[in-house]
Amino acid sequence: MSGPVGNEHFARLTEGQHPHTEAQLVRHQVSKTYEGKFGKEVTSVEHRAAWDATFSAPKSVSHTALVGGDERVREAHRESVRVALNELEKYTQARIGNVHAPETTGKFVAATFEHDTARPVDGYTAPQLHTHAVIFNDNGQTRALQPQELFASQRYATSLYRSELSMRLRGLGYELERGKHGQPEIKGYTKEYLEASSHKARRIRAGQER
Repeated sequence: MSGPVGNEHFARLTEGQHPHTEAQLVRHQVSKTYEGKFGKEVTSVEHRAAWDATFSAPKSVSHTALVGGDERVREAHRESVRVALNELEKYTQARIGNVHAPETTGKFVAATFEHDTARPVDGYTAPQLHTHAVIFNDNGQTRALQPQELFASQRYATSLYRSELSMRLRGLGYELERGKHGQPEIKGYTKEYLEASSHKARRIRAGQER
């Protein structure tokens, strides 16, 4: 399955349905409260439509692509996300039947949405190149995903994204330096310039955060 994501197809997948035939792939689970094994009240979890894995470009990379207008950097981000998702997919698990342990299927269905800005804060919208990868709660068959391995693998996927992005940026001729949290930053930007567009920095200056 590949190509643009249509509104109807996306809506069907969130309902656990096949995007074209509308066949129900994943049975909806309604939240129920019952008495557990040791007499304790237990409430089950409702059907989860999907998980959101977000890949955010470092600040200097966002500014180079969005403010500087280098479309090659945007494409480097896009391809790095694709590589990371392909790797993350290998660790997908699903439960085959209620009594069996989760099995690694190596398959999921995901839709990606690329954004150019962060959420507005105090009327200011900062440039922030990032991609939301919405991973649906089925793997193309009648199996619901198991979230534990997906969560455990996201940090690895982020590291892979950054590694791939570094390689591609160097291939474009950019010099890089290691950021505070290990992210690849493009050389040439001052700390003051990057912080000027930071939501957190604005809140600190306004006395809203410490």
